[in-house]
Amino acid sequence: MPVTVVVADDDPEYRMITRYLLAREGESMILVGEAADGEEALAVVRREQPDVLVTDLVMPGLDGIELTRLVRDELPDTKIILMSSHTDDAYRLKASSSGADAFVSKQVFNSSLVSAIRDVVRRRLSGGSWPLPPSAGASSSPATPPS
Repeated sequence: MPVTVVVADDDPEYRMITRYLLAREGESMILVGEAADGEEALAVVRREQPDVLVTDLVMPGLDGIELTRLVRDELPDTKIILMSSHTDDAYRLKASSSGADAFVSKQVFNSSLVSAIRDVVRRRLSGGSWPLPPSAGASSSPATPPS
């Protein structure tokens, strides 16, 4: 069964890159919706109920943090990957405290997005769920799961 993905980013270039990266995965990952801002993303996520939401941290109107909190409340099974060009610990801490499952730096977006999607889906399927570490490197590496 393919992994369904919605991407939200006010930068059309990153939406295009996401389309390309997912298309390279063939039928294993399907982009089911796109949005240019948080309000539009929330509507698309409610309609499509994707496996994964990939959202920019900073967007006009409803930002990625608030979007993450709303999606987490309404659709707890949807995994959320926050992405940002900001890689300092303050932004990772915001991502972690919002309930995101992973953080991907836009600086390594091309090489890490598909891996991050696979990782969060694998954790969901295995029943594992642990918070994103605020000090994680510029990738989606999760914290060590609790023992």
